Amino acid sequence: MPRLKAEEIRKMSREERIKLLKDLYNEQRLLQMQRHSRSLENSSRIREVRRTIAKILTILNEESKK
Repeated sequence: MPRLKAEEIRKMSREERIKLLKDLYNEQRLLQMQRHSRSLENSSRIREVRRTIAKILTILNEESKK
């Protein structure tokens, strides 16, 4: 999955964001397991996933305050 920018995430519907968030949490869990078993090939992907999760949560939080 390519990096998502905040403006791309804002264009999504709330349901799409929540589904993407669940998928990213699952991917993060899988990457962490791979890291612990020393079979992780791309360690920078963990950081990308973590940051994308933070972007989605930030946007969801901004919308809930409006």
